[in-house]
Amino acid sequence: MDFTGLNRFTAYKLNRPLTCEEKANQLQRHVTASAEPLDWLSVIKLDSTYLEVIDRWYSSKGYATWMGLLIGVPIAVFAFAFSFSAIGERDPVMLASVLAIAAIFGSFAYAGWWVVRFDCFRQTHYPIRLNRKTRRVYAYRPDRSIISANWDDLFLCVVENELTMGQTSYDVRAHVLADDGETVVDTFTLAYAYLGERAGLMCLWEYIRRYMEAPDGPQQSYNTTEMCMPINGRKEGVVFGLVRTFALMVKWPALQLLASPLWALTTWGRWIAMATCKVPVWPAEIEAACQPDPDDPYRKDWRSNGRYGFWELGWPAICLVVGSLVVLTGVVWLVEFMWGAFE
Repeated sequence: MDFTGLNRFTAYKLNRPLTCEEKANQLQRHVTASAEPLDWLSVIKLDSTYLEVIDRWYSSKGYATWMGLLIGVPIAVFAFAFSFSAIGERDPVMLASVLAIAAIFGSFAYAGWWVVRFDCFRQTHYPIRLNRKTRRVYAYRPDRSIISANWDDLFLCVVENELTMGQTSYDVRAHVLADDGETVVDTFTLAYAYLGERAGLMCLWEYIRRYMEAPDGPQQSYNTTEMCMPINGRKEGVVFGLVRTFALMVKWPALQLLASPLWALTTWGRWIAMATCKVPVWPAEIEAACQPDPDDPYRKDWRSNGRYGFWELGWPAICLVVGSLVVLTGVVWLVEFMWGAFE
């Protein structure tokens, strides 16, 4: 999981000079980055006026939910049971010890809830809108404020992020610089190819770059985009939550079945997260500046999506059932084990 920039503990560093790595990895708007532009399931909608794409955290929505619940719920139950066992305890030293241990477990349970909050009770997503005509870019922040900047003034670069267990991720970072052209005063992730290497990220960057820079950018994007995320002014549905979770391994059905317990947990977590989150709404002035032509031939959103095939929906549904049964079996075993430990 990559939560870079999502909360205060992983926040982007601001009010600092550009690093040598950022300068070395600067992206040029008029230089082709890849021969094959790809949208990487990042597009919400597009037309000849603007392109709207998802944020870096949308694809992994659901992971933090089930992981936080997996940590928090059992420990919370254990803390409650431990506290309950102290009822009637007359030895003050023993009572204090039991309550202290229960409080420690309670803090771990709270940590689980803190992880859940990475996904839940937030926004369903944090959209980024690029207006081709006015050359303005708008990006939702996790705190629901909005960055607004000129496309041509942004300092764009590839950033390598250090994650847990020695893992790394790459994203295209957009910096808003101070008048000195050196100090980063604001920033957001413009492009993030989930589970993609740097080469995949360059394909996504090329897709965005061509939309904004190529004379026929909207037409190229229209022809390249096969599926738009169905979150334009609405929450994603239950069906698409399943499709989107398993889409990460759509080319490897055997691996989908093998990893079905993990993807089942993520699907259930994604449904819970989306149900608790609010749909972001652009301010009226931004909507007014992004009005497409009524007869625009390059308009595309979720309504343009085709029907899901067996490998896109049918097989993931089978894997969801199999994975859920495996998880349920494990939960039953765990409950029986803990119940026997307290008897």
